[in-house]
Amino acid sequence: MRNKLFIAYRLLRSKKESRFISIVTLSSIIAISIGIAAVIIILSVMNGFESEIHQRILQLNSHITISLKESRSDIDTLIERLERIKEIKRVSIGYQLKGIIESNKKTSAVIVKSFNGDLFLQKINLTSIKRSEVIIGQELAQKMNLRIGDRLSLSIPNITAKGKVSFLNNQTFVIKKIVVYGLQDYDASLLFINEQDADEIAQANQFTKKISIDLFDIYQAKRITMMVKDIFDGKDYRISDWTEDNSVLFSAINIEKMTMTFLLFLIVVIAMFNVIVMLSMSIDAKKKEIAVLKTIGFNSLDICHIFFIQGMGNVLIGIFFGCLLGVTTLLNLDQLERILTSVFNLRLLPSGLYYIETMPYLIKINEISIICLSAIIISILSCLIPSFRAGKQDPSTITRFHNG
Repeated sequence: MRNKLFIAYRLLRSKKESRFISIVTLSSIIAISIGIAAVIIILSVMNGFESEIHQRILQLNSHITISLKESRSDIDTLIERLERIKEIKRVSIGYQLKGIIESNKKTSAVIVKSFNGDLFLQKINLTSIKRSEVIIGQELAQKMNLRIGDRLSLSIPNITAKGKVSFLNNQTFVIKKIVVYGLQDYDASLLFINEQDADEIAQANQFTKKISIDLFDIYQAKRITMMVKDIFDGKDYRISDWTEDNSVLFSAINIEKMTMTFLLFLIVVIAMFNVIVMLSMSIDAKKKEIAVLKTIGFNSLDICHIFFIQGMGNVLIGIFFGCLLGVTTLLNLDQLERILTSVFNLRLLPSGLYYIETMPYLIKINEISIICLSAIIISILSCLIPSFRAGKQDPSTITRFHNG
């Protein structure tokens, strides 16, 4: 094996008559490196955006939501049983209503939330909210031309048994705070009101409460949901976790990630064709050496191994530098952004996009491993084809050709 490695190394060394092969070899290594780096960078940035969206969604939403279809007399007992589950961090109860606000002769559909205690108020850095006060998103405030201290009118639609819609409990609220939630849907439609105000509105319109559950580990939501279902018997409730509630968004993100990864990985696949070309040219240029090796006792499989090692060596070098380039670029992404902004006046992120100042990224070792492993599998197939061709060379034919 050591002899094969040495011979493969000698074959890689450039001579005057094979200078072009060295250029092709270098270009294939560079192409593989760029392809691997591009896949790692794009995938990590998309992971960063996905993580950022997860955090912002969970900032204002519970991990598990139980919607009661009708009032239950044993609600306090059920909540006590939920609180005994060690994986559950917090249980709260409240309302989520749909309504319409009116101010400055403008109207807008909104989602009204008020959950027990200061659970969500803590997340938006506000310690208390009084009765007849409301918190709204920045985009909603801009659309309605509202400022802190302004008044707005809130109406909750009520659907009668005959299917008619009426607007009852028209109440006036004073804007306590305008906040940035970080997601356009929330900034344009979400508002918080005091718990007692929500109770009055909900009872007048015969709305039922929702139970919100926060977990210590958000990725245990599916398992805890099954445990909660065992506690709530009957069909008078609907239970969902945060992945279910946002399944369309997360599916779209995953499809985009898979599509981008596939398209960028094509760069690596194309680079593998350079490896095939390089090995084929190297075999043609080294026919005399192949004949000598076979004459001194090397068999076809040995020759195949030598050229396979030569090709895989180039690929592994390309993958290594690709990983190094990708990770280094990600770790210095902030500095790269500053350089592009100061020198070329180019911003990687448009101002105001999700209110993110710098490009987020999340490096996942398992994904990088899958990328590298996929590249190695493709390269094995790419190197085997010309290597087998080299092993089938007939030394007598090669010798006659060179002597002729």
